[in-house]
Amino acid sequence: MKKLTVILSTLLFVLLMGNQQLSAQSESKETKLDVYYTHTTNRCAGCKAIEKEAIATINESYAGQLKSGEIKLHIVNIDLKENAAFVDQYKVWGSSLFLVKKGDTKPTVDMTKPGFAKARTKPAEFRAELSEQISLLLK
Repeated sequence: MKKLTVILSTLLFVLLMGNQQLSAQSESKETKLDVYYTHTTNRCAGCKAIEKEAIATINESYAGQLKSGEIKLHIVNIDLKENAAFVDQYKVWGSSLFLVKKGDTKPTVDMTKPGFAKARTKPAEFRAELSEQISLLLK
């Protein structure tokens, strides 16, 4: 009888601890900012640089917010049929990088022009500008 009580107590403890962990995981932050990088199947060096620098900036400067779900990064190939609704919603037609604050239905900040101007030749400047825009939108 003692062994059964110990086993049941242990099982109950394990189940309760598991529920606490699930509750903690489900308490992730609500998404405040969606970052979209869109591209076609065929891409130039500038397009690839924008993607590379945007991903690096978010992974390095906003890892916590990315992990918690406060920021979501979306890489979208606009040539794929499954992305047609997205293409229609945001009216994208080529490579672009834009930030959409929660509740907005249009891009809040379009980083496409600075991306093409700086991502390949001045990546540090591009990263700083992107980071500044993200920080402003998270406030």
